[in-house]
Amino acid sequence: MSNPKIQDSLNVISSTQEESFNKDPECTFSEDEIRTRAYQIYESRDRNGNHAGEDWVQAQTELTEMLGGK
Repeated sequence: MSNPKIQDSLNVISSTQEESFNKDPECTFSEDEIRTRAYQIYESRDRNGNHAGEDWVQAQTELTEMLGGK
């Protein structure tokens, strides 16, 4: 059974960040990979606060840096 608050956070990430994801044709990572890392960031804050947009950007940045930039 899924937690509604978690699901809402995932929906916010999915709906608000999809546009950003689609605007970056050079993005190496899938939306699911970014969403997974963004959720890990959210969990690292003990699921405190609603910073889905910031988490998404941080996840994209971290994943990109792992590859040595774009």
